[in-house]
Amino acid sequence: MTGRAMVCDAAAYEWQVIPPDANGAERPVILAELSEFRGRVLHANGRRPHFWSPGRGYADDDPLDVHSFHITARAGNDLVGYMRVRGLPAYRQTSVGRLVTSRRFTAMLGEMGLTGNDCLEVGRWTVAPAARGTAVGRTLVIGAWAIGRWLDKRRLVVTVGTRDGQAIMLTRFGGQFFPAYDPRYVAEYDDELAPMYFDLDQPPARVASYLESVTRLLKLPEVTPADRGMAVLPDSTKDNA
Repeated sequence: MTGRAMVCDAAAYEWQVIPPDANGAERPVILAELSEFRGRVLHANGRRPHFWSPGRGYADDDPLDVHSFHITARAGNDLVGYMRVRGLPAYRQTSVGRLVTSRRFTAMLGEMGLTGNDCLEVGRWTVAPAARGTAVGRTLVIGAWAIGRWLDKRRLVVTVGTRDGQAIMLTRFGGQFFPAYDPRYVAEYDDELAPMYFDLDQPPARVASYLESVTRLLKLPEVTPADRGMAVLPDSTKDNA
């Protein structure tokens, strides 16, 4: 897909960024819809049974949703794409915390001259089967780049599956594996997971060329950092684990 075709394809969908403090009384309903969508796609016709239960149906509930930015893509009224972006939470609540010890994670950030406050955690990259092969997945990734730079952060941190090509695609959009770390199998996701990061200071050409257009699609306002919907967080890498 050429660059122009990708932009045109992405523009055919309705994009929204839901910040942590948006939607008031409607927010629980919105979060429930996002949970159902993620759970349904992750369930994958039984591959990951954890995401369905007789009484609840499809669900991927996570208390971190309340304090997160949510990027959504819709075709008509149907949710077809999703990604979550949030300030790096307490180490025990991070997805990377399932793979790397607190001490090692702090050291990896320190080797880059960073602390947790310099980073955002990106996760739940979800595309409906009907939208795969379109610009939805790629636009979600560039959308995370756009939000990270809008929030004046320096790295995106993500835990990514390696069996279905996700990691390979993310490397095309600037994703880099943390050094000296082998993927680890996690039964809940029936996948081998590995931690990656994106250097927000150095977007590769295929990201840089789309940042402006994706920022417009997401309707990110031009505001000061103090007004961007995310307070400065405590250093989340400081944990006694």
